[in-house]
Amino acid sequence: MKILRGYGISLFSLSILWAFWLQLSAGPTKAVPAAIKETPWFLSANAAHSFSKYSILDTRSATERWKNKVANSKVLSWEDLSRTDAPHKGELLDLKLVRKKLNELGIKQNETILVLGDGVSGWGEEGRLVWSLREAGFLQSYWLDGGYAAFEKEIQKNPKIKENKETSFSIPENKKNQSSAIQKEEILKGLPSKQFQILDTREPREFSGATPYGETRGGHIPGAKSAFYQNLFDGNGNIKSKAEVDQYLKQLGIQKEKPIVAYCTGGVRSAFVVGILRTYGYNAYNYAGSMWEWSHDPKLPLETGN
Repeated sequence: MKILRGYGISLFSLSILWAFWLQLSAGPTKAVPAAIKETPWFLSANAAHSFSKYSILDTRSATERWKNKVANSKVLSWEDLSRTDAPHKGELLDLKLVRKKLNELGIKQNETILVLGDGVSGWGEEGRLVWSLREAGFLQSYWLDGGYAAFEKEIQKNPKIKENKETSFSIPENKKNQSSAIQKEEILKGLPSKQFQILDTREPREFSGATPYGETRGGHIPGAKSAFYQNLFDGNGNIKSKAEVDQYLKQLGIQKEKPIVAYCTGGVRSAFVVGILRTYGYNAYNYAGSMWEWSHDPKLPLETGN
């Protein structure tokens, strides 16, 4: 019980996470020791509904929040936890400041946090917010798969907590938060040896050289493969299954045994992809500075075209 109190998770909640993890059948990533398994970064409405208590962070657009209000939620955008100064726009604020901002909202590190985003109609803000929270040590942070539509259907209109009879378990105490962030210096150093598999999660036109969102120069990081983040949604606006994502990455030539770096314009879409990949057992890292930072430095290489 000492370990469980340290995580702030009830036996009941742990059983839900364990059942979800078994369904994914994903082994530990290279980013963490073999004895430690990351919890999922996103949850279905059914899984989230089984928590007895959680705080909701609403990161949807202002229009969507106005149209469909969520009672007792707290509004927080990914920009609230990010730098705005060039060339560091998009980078995560100092972690002490991130924690301070969250504490001021009444959010504590040991509580369960459910992030509500716009889903397929958004930019992956929910993934970026969960990435930011986990970097700051809020390890029980998840986003809701399917966005508000799933929340309304499975949770808001059905407030009864569902009974779960799965056998409870304990997980090893992770004494050090495992970062899934990477800096431009590490990426640059690894380019000659192709140390990382690099995924450009932007639109194909951006990959080819278009600069619609404020990049200083167009193109992509040398060796990167175009992997538009919306390719990970199914026709219903939910995240594709592990088998489907595995197949998609295999077609791109991605190996599960080799570390992956994802980037976009400002580290939002790429954080969403990293959350999915890490949930599915990949050793993935988010480059938060992304093209806003990389394209700003004329000494850093870029390629254009497909």
